[in-house]
Amino acid sequence: ESAAEEPRVLCIIQDTTNSKTVNERVTLNLPASTPLKRLFEDVASKVGYVNGTFDLVWGNGDNVTDTTPIDQNSDKTILDAGFEPGKKNFLHLTDKDGEQPHIMPEESGTTDDNMQDRFIGPLPREGSVGCTSDYVSQSYSYSSVLSKSETGYVGLVNQAMTCYLNSLLQTLFMTPEFRNALYKWEFEESEEDPVTSIPYQLQRLFVLLQTSKKRAI
Repeated sequence: ESAAEEPRVLCIIQDTTNSKTVNERVTLNLPASTPLKRLFEDVASKVGYVNGTFDLVWGNGDNVTDTTPIDQNSDKTILDAGFEPGKKNFLHLTDKDGEQPHIMPEESGTTDDNMQDRFIGPLPREGSVGCTSDYVSQSYSYSSVLSKSETGYVGLVNQAMTCYLNSLLQTLFMTPEFRNALYKWEFEESEEDPVTSIPYQLQRLFVLLQTSKKRAI
């Protein structure tokens, strides 16, 4: 009875971890006394991710206003954490430590020889229409572009309208002749500041693109 009488908090979550879900919204209408831990559990259940493999940050619809993740392990209620009853509380679901959220495994227990070719992604949102055939071929699945472990490639974070520069850097990195020539170049710290040395910073960037386990750097 008390739960029915207490204020409700409307949470609107935008999954920004992949291009299929970035324009969709997941809504939760929770009692104000809901613990933060329960919020994460409910979000995980709603979107089909393993709890603990994603972060939630504050947002104002489309733009992130505070990049500090909400503390999942806090004992606070969502009301104490700053959620406002009677208003729309926008949240962004993001990668955790640069790693793509883990998809909740299916409970059916059935095996499928073509499982690796099948589309893998978050559970369908309410009111959304799935069209997995657009993303599936014999050797390609949409999920493969989301995880370095599957593709072997690492992306570059867009630092506010740097897509044109990121494209150029990736093109240079994928040109073996240029990459190998850059690796052979030796930096002389006594002659130049490493912070302002473009070839030295390119070397560092290329090494990270080649060796990092993150989805993007």
